[in-house]
Amino acid sequence: MMTSEELFSLYRQMVRIRLVEEGIGKRYGEEGQLMRCPVHLCMGQEAIAAGVLAHFGPEDGVFGTHRAHGHYLAKQGNLQAMISELYGKVSGCCQGRGGSMHLIDRDAGFMGAVPIVGATIPLAVGAAWASQRQGNGRIAAVFFGDGCFEEGVLHESMNFAALRRIPVLFVCENNAISVNSRLHERQPDRPMSGIAAAHGIATFRVAGDDVAAVWEVSRQAVARARNGEGPAFLELSAYRISEHCGPNLNDALGNRPVTELNSLNLDCPLKRTAARLQELGVPWGRIAEVEVQLEREINEAFDKAKADRLPEPDEGRYLFAPSPVWPVTESHEHNRRKITFANAVRDATALALTEYPDLVLIGEGLPSDQAGVFGTTKGLYQQFGPDRVMDMPVSENGLTGVCIGAALRGMRSIMVHNRLDFLFLAMDQLANVAAKWHFLFHQPVPIVIRAIIGRGWGQGPQHSQSFHAFFGHLPGLKVVMPVTARDAKGMLLAAVDDPNPVLFLEHRWLHGVTGEVPDVAYRCPLDRARLIRTGQQVTIAAFSFMVLESLNAADVLASYGVGIEVIDMRSVQPLDMGPVLASVQKTGRLLVADTGWTTCGMGAEIIARVVETDLASLKTAPVRVGLPDHPAPTAPSLTYDYYPVAETIGRRIVAMLEPVIPLPLEEIADRLRWQGKRDVPNPQFTGPF
Repeated sequence: MMTSEELFSLYRQMVRIRLVEEGIGKRYGEEGQLMRCPVHLCMGQEAIAAGVLAHFGPEDGVFGTHRAHGHYLAKQGNLQAMISELYGKVSGCCQGRGGSMHLIDRDAGFMGAVPIVGATIPLAVGAAWASQRQGNGRIAAVFFGDGCFEEGVLHESMNFAALRRIPVLFVCENNAISVNSRLHERQPDRPMSGIAAAHGIATFRVAGDDVAAVWEVSRQAVARARNGEGPAFLELSAYRISEHCGPNLNDALGNRPVTELNSLNLDCPLKRTAARLQELGVPWGRIAEVEVQLEREINEAFDKAKADRLPEPDEGRYLFAPSPVWPVTESHEHNRRKITFANAVRDATALALTEYPDLVLIGEGLPSDQAGVFGTTKGLYQQFGPDRVMDMPVSENGLTGVCIGAALRGMRSIMVHNRLDFLFLAMDQLANVAAKWHFLFHQPVPIVIRAIIGRGWGQGPQHSQSFHAFFGHLPGLKVVMPVTARDAKGMLLAAVDDPNPVLFLEHRWLHGVTGEVPDVAYRCPLDRARLIRTGQQVTIAAFSFMVLESLNAADVLASYGVGIEVIDMRSVQPLDMGPVLASVQKTGRLLVADTGWTTCGMGAEIIARVVETDLASLKTAPVRVGLPDHPAPTAPSLTYDYYPVAETIGRRIVAMLEPVIPLPLEEIADRLRWQGKRDVPNPQFTGPF
């Protein structure tokens, strides 16, 4: 039973939230427009934040959305840092990089708010999952609106939370409107909590403007979570007085009838709570004094924020967390053995699982895959057990977010996707969360995502796409493409060590390629290209499997007196241009061989950087070799001319050199011609993948 003092404390929290929001609204349009960011105010919903978070300590994690001021304040987030952030000042919680829609206070346990609908839901599940595995007793909660209930990532997250009995609260603030879309126009007439119950989650449904009711159901939900009974879903109905975005009331754009607003405003949560306090014998003078006491603190926060200085342009210095510095040596004085690329990945994974006791290897079907994802995980389930090597639901976006959320609690993971194509299902978490988190919040996100580029054997247009250039376009995401077995092992270990999100891309046709690999654990830099063949006439900068095709072309052309310099780029982001520029200064000619499409691809990027930096060194126009601008076909007869090979490279180089070094084109092409079908790397490759 709640005491009058507990209710009074909740009332004070609610009034504080209301006064802050009103203060923002009053100052938003002030002369000079000093507050230059969208604001989503939560007036009318204060009881939800206050009632739920009364049961949370600073060690528990909370995530919010674009409308997170109330949650931030109820979690004891620093008021001054929040107001300064709205003004874009250096003392803001994101130092001006985030604004109203991006808030964080890790000391208070407010772990982050972002405005993409549903984006933080899997993060909360992941943070709670990490705490569950670490056994520290922490729980987590995520707040979202009724519109989010239509997002698939919510259901992916609820499914995993129920499956693993994760101590997380899903808190739905149901105000029956999303921007200006009414609930009955978007969803059938049924309680949302019923759908949550179908996921196997305990549900609670009360009026969100009754802080005592919210407090009580939250107490029960938190107790269940702390006792290991799993997640809970709270459907809390409330009326948002504020408009969707801006300082006005909800009728400003005609989204709600004025009569509706007026009638419900009479019963707002603050008035209801004040009346209840009087019924419990709390003097009105004490109730009224709350507002007076809080006004000074709030006004001071606004005054200090206005007086603070604006941040200097940081030019991306917060893009990545500082990475370990590994020696750029290419030799290792240790015993070596000749193994396949796939076995090198497997060895690196085993070493990482040994070095990091909290590291998890997770992917669809990992425990039951007898082949071990083309040999890269074979035997690891038996070696490390189901608690370290685990299956995951077919929920690419949700589970990627879960692993990101776990990373925010310090729990590393290696996610495995059988095809790079599938990562578009996780694009929101990769592009909007993982890639931007450190820039916004200055917090590391240590996660490795392995994805495989397919080719041939009927893979077709949706199982054989090479999207590395696309992902390399996202600032804050590291993208690497090892070619050799040695690099596969060393770069994967370095990726696990790295405090940033790393996309580790493997070409399927490289898995069977062998090379000498040191037995010990070692690291290869994630930001260094490598010169693997020297020459005087032409520079080839190559990615992934095209490195092997480039070496084949260079071998044949060498017999005609043509020296080809080959650079294995190894990394897409960061892109190391040093070796390329140095080589072009020597050869004067450049060809970029890529596994992706030429339009807007890595060839275009490298050539643009060379032209911008050292146009004078080029003796002839640079050349791009890559895929034609159409999806990959399936039939072997159609794939024959789709994929560039050593012959393609040879023909382009002969044409490039023709004015100065005449060469027998057809003879060279014949020697380079792919023997057999082009939909398999060798006769031993028998599919199906």
